[in-house]
Amino acid sequence: MRILTCLCMLTLAACAAPSVGVMGGRSGSTVVGAYAFDVNFKGSQAEAYRSNIVLRPKASEVFAAGVTAIEQISGCRVAPNSVRGDVAMVQAEILC
Repeated sequence: MRILTCLCMLTLAACAAPSVGVMGGRSGSTVVGAYAFDVNFKGSQAEAYRSNIVLRPKASEVFAAGVTAIEQISGCRVAPNSVRGDVAMVQAEILC
């Protein structure tokens, strides 16, 4: 039972871990509208992980809020047509 508990904790802890491209970069947290995000960025790459529970979030709202969160935390603009991801994580290229 201990092993199962440890595996579950490790899996949950990895959910908001930055990907290799932004690992070792800067990070911050912000709230945009109804969505809370943890943002990680490094160089020209950024990721916004939605960190709150929302029942059936609309993808268009999450993407728009994720872009705003990335711009707030990084201080950079998001490059046009670079946004990708899903309702849990928004990735984008940033122009600093």
